[in-house]
Amino acid sequence: MSHDGCKEVEWKGKAFPYLIHHPNAFLKTENYGSARAAAQGHGHGHSSGHGHGYGSHSSAPTPSQQGGSDVHAPAGTGTWNGAAPRGYLGGKSPEQVAAQKAAAAQAVQEPEFVRLSNGAKMPMVGYGTFKVDEAAVKAALAAGYRHLDCAAVYGTEAVVGAAIKASGVPRDQLFITSKLWNEEHRPERVRAACEKSLADLGCGHLDLYLVHWPDAWVPGGKNDFGGSVEVDATVSLLDTWRAMEGLVDAGLVKAIGVSNFSLAQVEAVLAGARVKPVVNQVELHPLLAQRKLTGVCFRKGVQCVGYSPLGGLGAGGVPNPLLGHEVVGRIAAQCGRSPAQVLLKWNMQRGVPVIPRSATPANIAANIEGAFTWKLTNEQKAVLDALDCGLRTISPAWHDWGNIEDGGVLKPTRVIAGEVAPPPTAA
Repeated sequence: MSHDGCKEVEWKGKAFPYLIHHPNAFLKTENYGSARAAAQGHGHGHSSGHGHGYGSHSSAPTPSQQGGSDVHAPAGTGTWNGAAPRGYLGGKSPEQVAAQKAAAAQAVQEPEFVRLSNGAKMPMVGYGTFKVDEAAVKAALAAGYRHLDCAAVYGTEAVVGAAIKASGVPRDQLFITSKLWNEEHRPERVRAACEKSLADLGCGHLDLYLVHWPDAWVPGGKNDFGGSVEVDATVSLLDTWRAMEGLVDAGLVKAIGVSNFSLAQVEAVLAGARVKPVVNQVELHPLLAQRKLTGVCFRKGVQCVGYSPLGGLGAGGVPNPLLGHEVVGRIAAQCGRSPAQVLLKWNMQRGVPVIPRSATPANIAANIEGAFTWKLTNEQKAVLDALDCGLRTISPAWHDWGNIEDGGVLKPTRVIAGEVAPPPTAA
């Protein structure tokens, strides 16, 4: 380098005992310190010959001389113990490597449960019990469903209870969810509502009890889900939540949560809760991904669970927009799966349990059969992700969804646009 005015380095051409190519390199020792000591002539540690290492340098085995695999051999510090570098074929032909990768891709075992923040295991695929009969619930249990998603307002809890009893499935193998209806938000009504669900279901406790909607209605008022309602202004979310906490204290329910809550509402409950919500059950499918809601809730210990994961039941005259969607059908053909199985997998693959509902035994079985033995490719998932347009299939006129950006970290663009005030700064 002297031609450009730089002084030649003094160590040019010299070997370093700490490098892999040097005769006394760390490949023959267990740490850099012993390599330095050996180079300086006063060995210690593993290289001294009287420790518990490999003995002197003259007899120290190199990793290639050690028995066992690369991962489990006590190789020296700095030696790569992980998988072979990309491109290394291990003596196999490219065709053999490709065949191994293809076999590995087919041998997928996806998680069958998620662990809630209270430690309970919730099955990734549940069975929705809205407008179902006893035969359908029996078919679901026979097909392997172990999460039954119920609600007082569905009017089917007695039917579900009869099916459970007839199935012979032990209670400790089931995860049973129910929900507090909007007319029962007053604290003095919460326990009675829960006990009614327990009696209808014929089970001693609920694994999960949810506040069905954040909206409180006047008990016995003129309340029509598809029309107008009488709002109960005498009760707050936290009033209802404290009564829900009492159910946990009494042993009637193992965990409590919410449903159809916005992120801001979840955060309001978390801020005042003694017993934290473990779940927020909301509508989730490729047309309504709600990424911010699911992500921030997860980081706060609240697991989002997807209802209407197939794109809705056509409630309120809205046709199902997803099962017949061209993009979903194309990906289903690529995977050798049904459109319903693709839609369920889209949520499951992002860690969201799903609650499909069907009254047809064949569809009930198909929704869970083989659900944990395959995956969408990243490219297929990205195509489905691109369908997100915020379309809700369940959106009653009496409920205000608010701004989906409320809650979580404030976007600077909203402050700049004057939508919201900036957060206060510390003095």
